[in-house]
Amino acid sequence: MHPSLRYLPFALLFAATAAGARPPEPEPDNLLNDRFGLQASVGYAASSTRVRFDADDGRLGTELDLEDDLAIPKNKIVGRGEVWFRMRERHRARISSYYLPLDRRATAQLAQTINFGNDTFVVNELVESQLEFRLLALSYSYSFLKNDRFEAAASVGFDVIGFEAKATVPARLRTVREDRSGPAPLGGLEGTARISSRWYAEGRFQYLSVKIDEVEGSLQAFELNALYRLNPNVTFGLGYSTFRIEIDSLDPGDSGVFDLKTGGPQLFARVGF
Repeated sequence: MHPSLRYLPFALLFAATAAGARPPEPEPDNLLNDRFGLQASVGYAASSTRVRFDADDGRLGTELDLEDDLAIPKNKIVGRGEVWFRMRERHRARISSYYLPLDRRATAQLAQTINFGNDTFVVNELVESQLEFRLLALSYSYSFLKNDRFEAAASVGFDVIGFEAKATVPARLRTVREDRSGPAPLGGLEGTARISSRWYAEGRFQYLSVKIDEVEGSLQAFELNALYRLNPNVTFGLGYSTFRIEIDSLDPGDSGVFDLKTGGPQLFARVGF
């Protein structure tokens, strides 16, 4: 035997020992343990909007499907920013708002006579319409179940909602505007599950139904996402979200209907620490 071959078994044993002692590939930190997070999302929202604004004297307005009757675009790219922080292990606060709002506008020739508030727009008039929508959401959540694989929480908070509908007839230099705004308290449930070292799933549901005097309203928001943890601080996600607000007022002098449904896929990036 060649003298150098006598050392071959020892070399192989040393190599095997070194390979076994090699530290494993580092895994990203658990998303469920982040104390602070920033998220920016971009979504494709398909919307359906129904409105009716009555006259001050109680005369019923025309119920309109804004997308069909006034050619308001059904689809819109929207963007939402969100920041949240964990005060303690089971306590979190969240603030979110649109940075690309759900504002839409169009110009259309009327196929029917429309009563809009105290004004009337007659058939064949050219009308410029605009709908602006604003949303600021604040919530607090408590995790009643939390471990390294799963977190489930109940939330309370309120959404500050504002919308404005405007119709203009350039030929008559006439503009009519209706707007509403105010806070809406709501409760919900949310959860996050760790599927693997890098993959997560999360869902969120919020709901409100209330009747005060002659005004009845409801709000629903739902979100379901899949997330990929690129490294300990950066996460990317793909999901689907829906939102609906419905207000039906019989209040004399301020009656009408506003019903907005919107939803679609979203992409987002999240930075957490």
